[in-house]
Amino acid sequence: MRKSERLELIRKIVTEQEIETQQELVAILETKGVVATQATVSRDINTIGIIKVKSNRGGYVYGLSNEAAKRYMSPLQRAAENILEVTQGQSEFVNMINIAVVPGSTKYLKRLILEEYSDHIFSLIGDDDSLLLVATTAENARELTVTFQSWIKKK
Repeated sequence: MRKSERLELIRKIVTEQEIETQQELVAILETKGVVATQATVSRDINTIGIIKVKSNRGGYVYGLSNEAAKRYMSPLQRAAENILEVTQGQSEFVNMINIAVVPGSTKYLKRLILEEYSDHIFSLIGDDDSLLLVATTAENARELTVTFQSWIKKK
């Protein structure tokens, strides 16, 4: 694996999971077939711009600095600034998500969401200021809801 690929994988792991130690990150990399020492991971963390941030549980975990987060945002995450609210149906078995957006931005968001998450989506319908996403499963709907809501919280 090239260094750039390893850096992208580390960035992805840190943004998707709560990692408390470099050793924990080394272990996760190993499960993905990447052998790296703690020293290498430490250098990679500095290169990416990863810092310790407060976790939801009160401790500290690795996360991206604001500067690094902007640098590594996908076009979809940048476009997510147009997302106003994300709600999933009330039942845990519901696979539908309503995404309220800035009027006029649905076509662009729809295209980007379908490009990124097509394997999780059964259908995506949009009008001027909202998208109705029907996920393939209720679990996929929960995952997408959490992902989209996290983008709103970062604003």
